[in-house]
Amino acid sequence: MSRRILAALVTAALSLCAVVAGVVLVAAGPAQAASLGEVRLSQTSGNVDDTPMFGTASSAACPPGYGENAGLRIGRPGGPYSNLGRPLGGGGFDTAPVSIEANRSFTTALGGTAPAAGEWWVIMECFSLTEGRHPDEFQTRIQVCGTGWRVGADCDVIATQTTLLVEPGNRVEAGGPVTLTATVAPPVPGTVAFRRATNSPNGTSGELGAVPVTDTGTAVLETSDLPLLNASNVEYSVIATFTPTDTRTHAVSAANQPVIVYVGAEPVTVTLVVDPASPAPSGGEPVLTATLDPAGATGTVTFERRESGGSGFAPVEDVPVADGRATLTMTGLADGSYDLQATFRPTDPDRYTQAVSNSVNGYRIGSDDLPATDTTTTLTVTPDGSQPADTPLTLTATVAPNSATGTVRFLDGQTELGTAAVAQGTAAFTATLAVGTHSLRAVFTPADATAYRPSESAVRTVEITAHDPGGDPDDPGDDPGDDPGDDPGGDPDGGGGTLPKTGISLITFGMAGLSLVGAGSGAMLLTRRRRPEPVPVAWPDGPTGRTAPGPAEPDGPHR
Repeated sequence: MSRRILAALVTAALSLCAVVAGVVLVAAGPAQAASLGEVRLSQTSGNVDDTPMFGTASSAACPPGYGENAGLRIGRPGGPYSNLGRPLGGGGFDTAPVSIEANRSFTTALGGTAPAAGEWWVIMECFSLTEGRHPDEFQTRIQVCGTGWRVGADCDVIATQTTLLVEPGNRVEAGGPVTLTATVAPPVPGTVAFRRATNSPNGTSGELGAVPVTDTGTAVLETSDLPLLNASNVEYSVIATFTPTDTRTHAVSAANQPVIVYVGAEPVTVTLVVDPASPAPSGGEPVLTATLDPAGATGTVTFERRESGGSGFAPVEDVPVADGRATLTMTGLADGSYDLQATFRPTDPDRYTQAVSNSVNGYRIGSDDLPATDTTTTLTVTPDGSQPADTPLTLTATVAPNSATGTVRFLDGQTELGTAAVAQGTAAFTATLAVGTHSLRAVFTPADATAYRPSESAVRTVEITAHDPGGDPDDPGDDPGDDPGDDPGGDPDGGGGTLPKTGISLITFGMAGLSLVGAGSGAMLLTRRRRPEPVPVAWPDGPTGRTAPGPAEPDGPHR
């Protein structure tokens, strides 16, 4: 009996050792990945909140056999890493260079938390259908310096500043030539890369060209590569990125300008400003200035007014445009509240469009004896409707009349999200909300309570949903449905490799296998030390009695 107990104890000890050995084997994990080569970024500096962080990242082809999927990520050296772009699938990434577009900012990739200063890595990973993630990866080192980032090893460099001039202006007729002039200060050797990024779903993005910087610090590029496609007009951002020849001594810098490409008559915008600001004293003579964009538009501006709350504007005077402006001093206004605007009529309607300015509503003359003007506040949320977690929402409050100045508080229920000053009748604030249903509103507080009354918008209800763990096609975040680097064992950033996804983890295989080894060893020990079975014994059973069967007889009585 004591030998059986000893054998059982030995078996248990061997099994425990096998389990411990399995845990140690798995916990040891892979060593830090080596570099397969460089990740080349489409720009070498930017702001951590720029969306996307950069245009594209490129690398050489994945190692043979590891071209089923590819992923673009960012994180501290050695990980963990977070998705910076939508993972690629479909195979073939081990036969040609790989290029992945970024689709979020650096801050968004980290879950909304701005990255700390210091060294970070942009990596590209390669995956096999059967072997999982390749142990090594393509890597590029970047530095976070304040709110900016740049490719390189440190931040101790001389800053540069790049400015961009677009000629003939920020509106270009489709197919027309555009001259881009980048000026770099201080003027150090390097290259300016020009590219266009669409601000419209009908536009396209692409490289425009690279030009060396001259001794005076300028780089000039002439291009007509701003396609219109099928839209009546398309808005682009034209970006000029300066990369110094020696990035160890001078920093990268960039600038951008909006450019609208149009077809037919060139659109004109008119901005109306009244000086002095409302309210003006009795007998005041406000000066109305209408500014045209583009400044080269020729024609006449008609200044118009009406009593606040009235219907229809009445013309006051026509003023010819000179150097993109038209100015009128209004005299003889009785005490009261007025709405003012300006209408531009082009000399050549085939060259420029007619345009109406913003309205300056509720402009007051003789404020001392007049009651405060009512205001209204309207809240819009962009994007609207139900949104996934981590989506930045832009809250825009529109205050009427737009002559009212003050502050707007943006609230979620009774919780204040932030404030913004009102300028030309609008105030905006960007927020990222937690998962759940939110009741948003905007509350306007006038700067001069004797001139304007406060107002509050209607409530806008917004629902923020959690990311779909099954793989939302619109969610490039870290989930097993769209991220080939995710480990179903619990590593949300996919830092290590995985077996084919059968539902059984490495630790389960290790523990089960080594436990069987321990159990087998114990069974052999018991078998070798076991004593022979005794001869069957005769037991009385009923009046005649019978011999009890041995253990090999299946039909004997069970005791």
